[in-house]
Amino acid sequence: MENELELFQFIESTMKEYEMNLPSYQYTEGMLKSLFLDMMKDKTESVVAVNSRIKKSESLKEKLIRNKFYLHYKNADEAIANLSDLIGITIECRFIRDEDTIYRSLAEHFTASGDAAFVPCSENPNVFLNMRMTQPQLLRNGFTNYRIDGYYLFNGRKINFELQIKALVHAFWSEVEHEIVYKNPNFVSYDSFLKDILGSIRDNLDVVDRQLEIVYSEISEKTNTRQIGMDERGFKVFVASSINDIVNEKMKKSVGFTTDFKKCSSILAQYIYVKDFVSGENNQLKMIEYFERLNLLSVSDLDFKAPIRFEDQYVSSDPFCSILGDYWQKVVNTDYEWHVFFVMLLAIQPGNNTQDLSEFIQIIETLLIQPGWYSGLFSIYGKADAEKARNFFKSVLASALVSVGRIEIVHEDRLLDVMDIFHRRVTIAEEMCPDYKDFQANQTLFEADLRHQVTMVFH
Repeated sequence: MENELELFQFIESTMKEYEMNLPSYQYTEGMLKSLFLDMMKDKTESVVAVNSRIKKSESLKEKLIRNKFYLHYKNADEAIANLSDLIGITIECRFIRDEDTIYRSLAEHFTASGDAAFVPCSENPNVFLNMRMTQPQLLRNGFTNYRIDGYYLFNGRKINFELQIKALVHAFWSEVEHEIVYKNPNFVSYDSFLKDILGSIRDNLDVVDRQLEIVYSEISEKTNTRQIGMDERGFKVFVASSINDIVNEKMKKSVGFTTDFKKCSSILAQYIYVKDFVSGENNQLKMIEYFERLNLLSVSDLDFKAPIRFEDQYVSSDPFCSILGDYWQKVVNTDYEWHVFFVMLLAIQPGNNTQDLSEFIQIIETLLIQPGWYSGLFSIYGKADAEKARNFFKSVLASALVSVGRIEIVHEDRLLDVMDIFHRRVTIAEEMCPDYKDFQANQTLFEADLRHQVTMVFH
């Protein structure tokens, strides 16, 4: 379709490639499961089951967008070739201590020779495992997992698979994280209390039932508690929760899956509050207008496939606004995370898209660079040079955020960290340099330091 983003054409062609080769994947899955079952036949005391799956089409679509395959690979063949978990094989064992035993037993069937990472199986030379990978693997949540990349040669073509070895408690915990925590579509801020409880559950699986009940009850309670008063916290929680619900429902209908939009919902709620409610004028009327607007969005169609169009090229004399505006206009229809974000921003603020973008950028700048404080800095330099110094730091800050490029640069918790860094670094620069010549002599140092500090927030 001409009115769809190019990335959806990429996804459509990848899905066609996937569907065309599905019989090959099914054959490979059966061969792999049979092979590993045979390898484990004398491990009945420790091995409970060998399970297999082929990645479902819905999951594949989601991964293509979530991992930005459309930016990294030229065509469907490349995308499929770089999908390491197209097929999944899991060897389930009884106890955690059995995981290492089974891995060592498995290694006996894949004897490394030379420097090659992928080693053929002694029973089937078409099956390869990467036995050079460090095991167990460290996961993003801080825990470990035995996970090995592999591929099967089918008529000379590589079909990737992922082999995991999991004790029953680890298999159980994977399901818990996937279904109860990460796939929970309800709006909730995972504060330190919930994180501590989840860690405790993972470390003390003998009491997992009761602790999971506590966590899930906490999630449900926070989801159902919605303050609709005009106080700052109540309004923002209501708006953020409403936006999150709308995204979950409308994305599912538009593109067939949803995304984690909770933190983006929070910053959009903060944006609305700062833009329309901080002044304190006609707040009751504004509240009713937003209730009606959010209700209308909940029953309207939102298209997350159509490109976003701006009426005019965004231009600003402010260096911070100019750099961010140029960046967002370039990526809004190529990076899908930003696309979803701005679809919601522009839907909430109907009217001129360029003007809405301008207002959003200005509020992000206000949140990071408090105007009352910043306008008086470097005044000892004189009006013109003070403005140059302030604009210099604005440019460096915006450029650092753009270099990060991810949606996290508008998450509230990260914005708070960046604001604190910016305040401290600019204050130090003013104290170090009593005149503009000193400032100019140290600009390279100031730029490198601020860029490094800001980017480290996102690593």
